[in-house]
Parts: sequence; structure tokens; C-alpha cells
Amino acid sequence: MKNNKNRQVLVIGLGRFGQSLALALIAGGAEVMAIDASEDATEEIAGEVTHVMIADSTEENVLKEVGPEQFDIVVCAIGGDIQASIMTTLILKELGAKKLIAKASTALHGRALEKLGVERVVYPERDMAQRLAQDIFAPHIHELLPLTVSQSMFEMPLPERFVDKSLIELNLREQYGFNVVAVKRDGETNVSPSPSERLQEGDILLVLGNRERAEEIIDQ
Repeated sequence: MKNNKNRQVLVIGLGRFGQSLALALIAGGAEVMAIDASEDATEEIAGEVTHVMIADSTEENVLKEVGPEQFDIVVCAIGGDIQASIMTTLILKELGAKKLIAKASTALHGRALEKLGVERVVYPERDMAQRLAQDIFAPHIHELLPLTVSQSMFEMPLPERFVDKSLIELNLREQYGFNVVAVKRDGETNVSPSPSERLQEGDILLVLGNRERAEEIIDQ
């Protein structure tokens, strides 16, 4: 399996979402080729990504020249122009894109993309709104990675009543369904902490579980 530094990603569509994604991938060490029909959009990101190309992705010969099947991941980040999104996705599938992710602007758009066999459909605006709502209702919890609708990886401050107790005493998995994967203390991270280690004031727990449940525990 390739690590992030060897991963090659093709991003098609350089609106706000596409540009942000391309830059985040570059920052993570991936190689990114970015395509958009707009010269202005490509100029904004030129020099930041590995390769950039001004092209109409609804033209089959254009994508055939790019060779989407050579990339580890292909992202169709076109959202506003639903017809262009669907046509681009169809061509990418026919050209053998290995792992295809596509942005949808509406539920109907998303269903159409799923019918075309897209591996993952994302709804950036909806997902961001949901995460913002979660942050408003759970201000103490810093979500790092959403896993399912109800489960995620997050950081939570150690509740005062947990101080000077061990993980085995707290029995968080049995009591709350939490798996503590690390403890952050004084700028250092202890991965896979010993169940018998005493937790200290100021500790931050890296947890797999339900973040809303975690907020309830902190407020108790």
C-alpha cells in the first residue's frame, strides 16, 4: 500500500472545495494533478500542486490523455454544474478510474452519482453544517476524524472526577463505549497507554466513540 507521499490524486474542478482539497492533499504529501476549464481557477493554484491543466473534463479525449486509471484516487469536485459533474463522472468510470470520489450539490445529484458507481459521494456544505452544529452542541470536544454517523475519533479533556484514576478503574469501554487510543500530557502523546496508568489533571484523551456522549460526560 502506498503511503501519502507516494499517493497520486487527480482533482477535477477547482472551485472552493476542489482548491481546498488539492492544497490539503499537497500539504499531506500527495502528488496532485488539478484540472479545471477556467484559466482563472487554474492560475490560482498553479505552482501549488504537482501539475495543473486547463481543460474541459466533459471531453472524453481530454480525460483519455490524462489517464485517470493511472491515479490512486480521482476526485470529481464539480458541484455547481450538475450536467458537467455527471458527464465527467461517467467518462472517468468508462476510462477505468480505480477509486472515484465525487462531490454532490443535492441529494438527487448524489443519487445519480451513486448510480454511476461512484465509490464515495460527498456533500461538503451539508457535512460542514452538520459538523458545525456538533461543535456548537459539543464545544469541549475536538473531532479529528468522523468514522460513521455516530462514531468518530476525537480529543476530550479529562473530566475532573477522572483525575488520579486509571483506565482500568474507569472502564470507559464498558461504561460509555469509548476506546482510549492515546493520552496527551505536557506536549507528549502516549499511544496505547497502560490500563493501570494514573490519569492526571490536564490530560487529553484521544478517543474512539460517540462525541455527543463524551460531551454529556464532561458536563456531569
